[in-house]
Amino acid sequence: MLFKKPLSFYHRVIFIFFLSVSAQKTVAQPSPTQLHSMKEVYQQVLAQLKQKADQKVFNARIEVRELSDRLQLPRCKTPVTIEDKSPEKFFGRMTFEANCEEPAWKIYITAFVEGDLPAVITTKAILDQAVITKEDIKLVYLPYKSVRKGTLVQVESAVGMRAKRGIAPNTLLTVRQLQPPYLVFKGNRVKIVTKIGSIQVRSIGTALESGTLNQQITVKNLSSKKEIKGTVIAPNTVSVY
Repeated sequence: MLFKKPLSFYHRVIFIFFLSVSAQKTVAQPSPTQLHSMKEVYQQVLAQLKQKADQKVFNARIEVRELSDRLQLPRCKTPVTIEDKSPEKFFGRMTFEANCEEPAWKIYITAFVEGDLPAVITTKAILDQAVITKEDIKLVYLPYKSVRKGTLVQVESAVGMRAKRGIAPNTLLTVRQLQPPYLVFKGNRVKIVTKIGSIQVRSIGTALESGTLNQQITVKNLSSKKEIKGTVIAPNTVSVY
């Protein structure tokens, strides 16, 4: 009968090491074709951001922050959906959720958007109560951080409005600085439309004060010489009920 000589400690270590190496070689490593391309996900986020920025951002500069290269996700068998978690934001930091249904995985990607916004600024000093003309203002494009909330973005929105107070040159024009234009001016002739049931009576009068649309002002009827209250309904026209 033959007896096998027990393995020495040294030989046991060598044998275990050999088994370990052999086992590692047999473990299946995911191939690049089995992993989902993160570049594709980043491109989806970038495309969605570009479409979003086109609505309001000028000279948009977009940065999509890439995740660690160590992140390995199995290739998605269904189209990856991208959800904007900050739909109301057009500038600054934004978060997007990339979602795969099969196999189920989800990641969050951060992006940053910088760019310019249109803004109306004054080209000269504007006096208190002065009516804004095209020559008084111009449209410029400024970094979004310097355009405060309420700034006008169209020249047409300001033309014809009145300044609530004096405005210096090169000032961003905001809604709060303006008020509606006068449709009736003090001292001017006005048409007085008096309604009695279904009957309208028209007469001529003089405005004793200026007024904007739907504002009640005092006018003097030139026929009766009476001072009456009327509501401005159109240029140089007031209605009396």
